[in-house]
Amino acid sequence: MATKNQLRFLQDNKDVIRDPVLIVGSKQYEFDKGDIRKSLTDIGLKTITGIDIIEGEGVDFVADIIDSSSEFILNHREAFNTVICMEVMTHVKNPFEAANNLMSMLKPGGTMVLSECYVRKISKMPLDLWRFTYDGTKQLYSMLRFDDNRARISLTRDKGENLMPLKYPLPQVLPEKHADESEIGYFLRRLHKKFFAKGIFEISRLFPETTIYSIAMKDSK
Repeated sequence: MATKNQLRFLQDNKDVIRDPVLIVGSKQYEFDKGDIRKSLTDIGLKTITGIDIIEGEGVDFVADIIDSSSEFILNHREAFNTVICMEVMTHVKNPFEAANNLMSMLKPGGTMVLSECYVRKISKMPLDLWRFTYDGTKQLYSMLRFDDNRARISLTRDKGENLMPLKYPLPQVLPEKHADESEIGYFLRRLHKKFFAKGIFEISRLFPETTIYSIAMKDSK
């Protein structure tokens, strides 16, 4: 991790991110476009812990977030003011158990920073199991209070920083040209729809890769 849009979302919400911070799924890969830990230190955070299911760069502790008996989880109940979990739940076998464990490690009054891909290609890291809408994410973290005004959406993970306010219905490729669509892309899409939608490809709608970002708070005791 992380993508440019994830780093931008952290920057935009730095006012609610406080030490100590837990990064879930913190392993750095060669293809990563950024580093969440560095981004946090750049905005003044100092106490940062990274966990992942496997060892690697950026991982301080190996922990399985679906394991309620995990030594790390048991030893860090209500230990963090901020928990960052970005595009992790897609890959866990029991996202509800994982969410409960993450909420248990969040201090009262703490902040959860979340992102989930709503539409994307299959990504085996090591498994690809789920997709979550904004409402679905709220169900996962049902004990938290979501700030709808901070919710954002991006139509791609790779093309620059294009976070937009989350709106319903979600943006989709309509017959007319979308503001974010290039002239060439629009031409090729229309060409495909006219000649191939009922033929070679047998599809009539294209939907771009879509990520939803959210901020949730744990009420103070």
